[in-house]
Parts: sequence; structure tokens; C-alpha cells
Amino acid sequence: MHAHKSSVTILEDHRVEVRLPDDFPEGPAEVIVLASHSARTARPRRGARLPAEQETLAALAELRSVQLTPEEQEVLGGFETFQNEHPIRFASLTVED
Repeated sequence: MHAHKSSVTILEDHRVEVRLPDDFPEGPAEVIVLASHSARTARPRRGARLPAEQETLAALAELRSVQLTPEEQEVLGGFETFQNEHPIRFASLTVED
């Protein structure tokens, strides 16, 4: 059995797109959508604009759902290594006029 978990934010159109990793096996599958109790009680009324925080979380969830290529993962890993080796010390920065 294979499993894939992804967090999403349900927007007003009630659509969810699921993208699975390339190595996920083909064939029949079951999709289960679970909503937290607080999400149901905090739901904005129909036609109401979502709060900025929820819009930001929805955008973040969409970005996190993007599958990175091995090259992109390598670049990000290298960036984390560089950041650890060369930390930014904001206290040492000077203000220029």
C-alpha cells in the first residue's frame, strides 16, 4: 500500500487538485478529504472574501504541493548548506545614507 498526504485549503470553488509523485503506482486508488471541525465553523459566508491570512495559507499550500526536480532539490540543499556556513548577522549591518 502506498500513501500520499498533502495539506490543502478548500477555497470558495470547492475544488482540490491532487498531484502525486512520479513513482506513485498507477491503478485504482481512494481519495479521502478530511476537514477539521474548526474549519467548518470558521467558514466565511458564501460570496464573502477570504481573510488575507487564509489566502496566504492557500498560496503556501499550493507552493508546497509542487514537486521539485532532483536538480531543484540539490540547489535548495546547497543553499541551506551555504546559509549554515555563512549566517547573516543583521546586527553587524550598517545603515547608509
